[in-house]
Amino acid sequence: MPSLLYKSDWEEAKSIFEDWWNRELYRPLIQVFLPKDGKSKLDSWAFLRYYPDAGKALNELFRQFSKIVFAKEAYPNIWVNLGPGSLSAYLGAELKFDPRVDTAWFQGDFSLSQVEEARLHPDSKWWRYTIECTEASVRRSYGKAVVAFTDLLDVLTVLGQLKGGYPTVLLKDMFLNGEKVIRALDNLHEIWFQCYEELCKVINVSENGYSTWTGLWSRRKHLVLQCDTIVYLSPRFFEKFAYPYIVEECKYFERTIWHLDGLLEVPHLDPLLDIPELDAIQWIPGEGNPDGGDDSWIPLYKKIQKKGKMLQVFVPPEKVMHLLDKISPKGVAVSTTCRTSKQASELLMEFESKYG
Repeated sequence: MPSLLYKSDWEEAKSIFEDWWNRELYRPLIQVFLPKDGKSKLDSWAFLRYYPDAGKALNELFRQFSKIVFAKEAYPNIWVNLGPGSLSAYLGAELKFDPRVDTAWFQGDFSLSQVEEARLHPDSKWWRYTIECTEASVRRSYGKAVVAFTDLLDVLTVLGQLKGGYPTVLLKDMFLNGEKVIRALDNLHEIWFQCYEELCKVINVSENGYSTWTGLWSRRKHLVLQCDTIVYLSPRFFEKFAYPYIVEECKYFERTIWHLDGLLEVPHLDPLLDIPELDAIQWIPGEGNPDGGDDSWIPLYKKIQKKGKMLQVFVPPEKVMHLLDKISPKGVAVSTTCRTSKQASELLMEFESKYG
């Protein structure tokens, strides 16, 4: 697939992604998105907004792709999004979507014993819909766009969703029923890997490669790793209930990024940076904090780079070059959305003049 309808230089971009993953790219990886009308954006909730009509969701996404310029390493990415933690819905939790605020959440009422015995059933409503959406995306996106994995989230948070009353009930179980929690997590982890491998077959990764909601394409086995629940955990509980699964995932996948979501996750950064198989950190500042291009994050970025990890950040266009002057540009992936063609042209011109 040398080119895409919405990305004519796709073959060149894929080569650059490979160089970046292999730490051989001489410049930063940069993804520049430019809405042609200055306001169009991608609907990341299309598959829930138009449920159960996957075709209608895809029609809308293709329409939106046609209104966006994907410059440098940006590309049209069809993310089959059913909300963070769709795994819990596959196992029987109720999935609720509010289109007024574009938020999905999951509510279960499972005991630890039930989770320990849970299995993925092929006829599960939301699993069937995920497969249907992914199959339709692969079928209709050939020569047009890339298909990304759904967001299974992490098994600790999924356990909390299945239990209900998240996070209080889950935290209470950690204190009172720690060994049962671990057995439930072990079972969920097997199902988590099972879902991933099934989706690999549907996406036909040997031809299409691997993509996720973060939009960093890879030719080799890749996933974004995360654990929302660690914001509630002490170092001891993090080491017991989260870290072993993270290490196992880092060893399983050939290329990994950790989704570092806000300041409350930073206390757990050091042990994450100590995992040799973890390739990169993605920094999301969180609501109410300065954006990813703010100077206040420079010490954090330098700490990550000092440990030999790559870095993905989302930065306003006017701060991109300033940030790249403050940190090592090697191994950095910057994503930005420009408001006007003039702003995009100026950024790309400055970028090219510096990096060639």
